[in-house]
Amino acid sequence: MNRIFISYRSSDGKKDADRLCADLSRLYGEDQVFFDKQDLRGGHSWRSAIMAALGTQPVVLLLFTPELLGMVHPEGGRRIDRGDDPIRGEVLTAQANGATIVPLLTEGMLMPATADIPGPLRFLKESHALKLRTEDWADDLNKIVADLASHGIKPLVPRNQKEDPAKRSWMQRMQSGFMWIGGIFVGLVVIGLLLPEEEEAVPAPAPFVSPMPVPVPGQNVRDVSGMWWSIDEDNRRLRVQFTVNNGAIELQTDAFPIAWYPRWQAYARSVRDMGLIVNDVRYVGHGVLTNVMGVPRMEIPVQAITGDGRGPLDTGSVVLTASADGRVLTGQLWSNGEQAETPLRLVRSP
Repeated sequence: MNRIFISYRSSDGKKDADRLCADLSRLYGEDQVFFDKQDLRGGHSWRSAIMAALGTQPVVLLLFTPELLGMVHPEGGRRIDRGDDPIRGEVLTAQANGATIVPLLTEGMLMPATADIPGPLRFLKESHALKLRTEDWADDLNKIVADLASHGIKPLVPRNQKEDPAKRSWMQRMQSGFMWIGGIFVGLVVIGLLLPEEEEAVPAPAPFVSPMPVPVPGQNVRDVSGMWWSIDEDNRRLRVQFTVNNGAIELQTDAFPIAWYPRWQAYARSVRDMGLIVNDVRYVGHGVLTNVMGVPRMEIPVQAITGDGRGPLDTGSVVLTASADGRVLTGQLWSNGEQAETPLRLVRSP
């Protein structure tokens, strides 16, 4: 029996819903989580299947995204105001069957004003909302797990398990890429570095800088903060900024046009029908910086967003290690969308 039901607007909530489903399925078991992508079978009515699942009185996790209420119907007006809207139908059916509904406020979302919610759905204002932010995913997931426990739904974790389940799932996600959008979106670029498409694995490219640069006098080779350049095979340069603070490291890149890479152009076409216009992309992330025998090493969960901050379009993790002279960073990016690892090489900006 499905005890957890994930409800979301597919036009802009699918990525977070996929990720949440992967985490909850790992913590509670797949048979405890109803998610339309994996639980709807061919030849069956999607509406009947969803209504049957809601009839089991699950805890409904309702993802609040901008288009949950704001999506416009082709005939005009908001989709949520129409009686045939699937989200409206799910929420009202859940209420009618006595299900518990927990609003989840995704990145940047606040609980809508009462006037913005259709009359029949205004009971949602009385529900205790939780956050589900991309930047604070592990902490927010912990709070969701605690809230589910208050409703009698507990994760399948051994009693002697000391490691935090949300943090453990995040490490597994970094290592194995077991995530929410595997395979449906086209492959993504590395932080400004897209390698040629190959059927077989190829070795990392030869060093771009020759001869090897020497350290700048007085420069601390352990200090990776500042400006770097990612340079692709066509000599396109993308600026990458690292900011370090007490062992934490932040990554930001400039935006690059999707015209640089055919795969990003294909991605933009694939989401255009859903109302998402993507003209350029940049990467952001927060991670940890360590020193292994004096050599800086960084592990940074990253996400791809549009140049004006919409997204995430994809997530992944970057692992980089500095050269002995501190002027070159080499490593790889794991793309959850592509489910693949790609080599990376950055050189310090002069």
